[in-house]
Amino acid sequence: MKILVLSDTHAYLENARAVLARLQGKVDAVFHLGDHDDDAVALQQEFPKLPFHYVKGNNDYRVDTPSQKLVRLGGKNLLLTHGHKQRVYWNYDTISYWAEEQGADVVLFGHTHMPLWETGGRVALFNPGSISLPRGGTLPTFGILTMEGGRIEGAIMEYWNKEHFKRIN
Repeated sequence: MKILVLSDTHAYLENARAVLARLQGKVDAVFHLGDHDDDAVALQQEFPKLPFHYVKGNNDYRVDTPSQKLVRLGGKNLLLTHGHKQRVYWNYDTISYWAEEQGADVVLFGHTHMPLWETGGRVALFNPGSISLPRGGTLPTFGILTMEGGRIEGAIMEYWNKEHFKRIN
């Protein structure tokens, strides 16, 4: 099972649309981790064959969008959040402990606009960065989460253009 993970699109959807168009049929679901949840709704309407799961970020105001969501796929608990409430700019301790309390195997978050795939703790941490507004001198990034045989692997992908993506981890 492969999941496309996006975050922090901030109403700039050109790159996200290009990624979805290219990966449609190669991924089983899409997670959008907030900022802007309206973008997730728009993308879901444009790509109706893909199941979408999304949460709100600190710049989102839809009342029907949850701020966190626990999704069980491939025998794993995947916890989606934006990360601002867990203060991910300061450190990852809060989000790690919180995710462990929620029974998550992986916590997926955004907010920092900087990619991260970290294992070794009790809960894996996955931040796809931003497909629209990257920070830290990186190109736009998105994530692919692969679950096979009880294993989870996170891949951070750089978006160069609609024909060229490159794995960076």
